[in-house]
Amino acid sequence: MSVVFPQPSLWSQLAWRLRPVDCQSLACTGFEGLAGNVPPETKAFVSDSYPHNHTYTPLDDRLIPHRKLAVRVAGLFRYYPRPLTSLLDLSCSKGFFVFHAAAQKTCERALGIDLSDECLSVCRLFNAKFANQSRVSFERLTLPELAAGIDRFGGPFQTALLLNTYQYLFFGSTVAPAVGQDHREIFRLLRRVCSGRLLFHNRLSLADLQSDPQDRALLGGTGALYHPEAIRHAATEFFQITELRRWLGRPVWLLDAK
Repeated sequence: MSVVFPQPSLWSQLAWRLRPVDCQSLACTGFEGLAGNVPPETKAFVSDSYPHNHTYTPLDDRLIPHRKLAVRVAGLFRYYPRPLTSLLDLSCSKGFFVFHAAAQKTCERALGIDLSDECLSVCRLFNAKFANQSRVSFERLTLPELAAGIDRFGGPFQTALLLNTYQYLFFGSTVAPAVGQDHREIFRLLRRVCSGRLLFHNRLSLADLQSDPQDRALLGGTGALYHPEAIRHAATEFFQITELRRWLGRPVWLLDAK
């Protein structure tokens, strides 16, 4: 099977930004009897909780993304390899990208990992009502744990998403230690779990980080290591980088495995 990796042109990057986003057309279908089996507190969680760019409304047979999520799905999906055969979301949150991928006819497997037990519980609840549930799994794993056991999930994934998460891999968070202040090691692990295209949309400068990673950088004295040039240099050993125009305030990289 030949795989096409869509490449951006300047016009294509600008054109889709000018189109209005149709949330209904980006709905993730394939559910049955979902609404009646979702507690009110779960509906409230997926429709109005942090992160607010990953919220949606669950109906009986579909998940309808809210505008911010719909913009992200529309903007990223256009750069997925064609045909899409597998997808890994490296910080899956409420799971929409995983379900959206698994709803594509050609996608054979989709995995979401996260360290939020609340998010994973919701994702698994919804997956029980998903027609393609055999293609989907959600796991509580760190990147090193996933890389060490990637064969358990069928090997590296054709497509992977790393969205607003890189800073936590580098500095750690309240729920997980850092992979380490070593950009090369992080990209080595990313290459181990992705054999095709990694869509990378992250904060690349220390000044742009949230307060928690900034505080960790200050305490550890490692802030000077976190800058776009160092990140790009490490990535180029394992991936070919195509840089898109800044989107939603931050750069987007298409990383194609070497």
